[in-house]
Amino acid sequence: MSALSTVRMYPLPEYEPPRLPYPPDPDEPDYLLLEFPPPPPAPVTWLLGDGPVWDEPGQTRDRLRRLLCLILEVLDGRRSIGQLRGVVGAHLYESLLTRSRHTTGSQHRLRSLHTCRPVSGVIELCATVTVSTPGLRRDAVIAIAARMVHHAGAWRCTVLRPLHARRMA
Repeated sequence: MSALSTVRMYPLPEYEPPRLPYPPDPDEPDYLLLEFPPPPPAPVTWLLGDGPVWDEPGQTRDRLRRLLCLILEVLDGRRSIGQLRGVVGAHLYESLLTRSRHTTGSQHRLRSLHTCRPVSGVIELCATVTVSTPGLRRDAVIAIAARMVHHAGAWRCTVLRPLHARRMA
């Protein structure tokens, strides 16, 4: 019997009911045989407190909100890109530099902010932003996804993705 001849299936503790202890069917081909009895499920570490933390409290949230507002001011053309050099990653800085050369006079206003800390020292966030453009009657609403990394005592934005709605023809 080769290493590929046994398929191991583990139940997902929160999503699947426990498997009943039926013996394997003797007519099944070798590659579909299941181990009997099933091995015990692996421990679920996020139930033990090692999982993500949702919505940062207090001062950290305020700093993240301020950092995101600074980036939005650069996109508006109201703030110089040079002021962000120490708080954004190199790739993001170059991207913002390119975008800031082609500002359209629009104004970005942060409406909502949601955070998640998947591991210590990293915060991922999503935000809703209203974009007002001169000459247009309606404001656009976009989503922004970002990743912040805590480095040398400060938060630094390493990834920023504005998610624009697809335009209908």
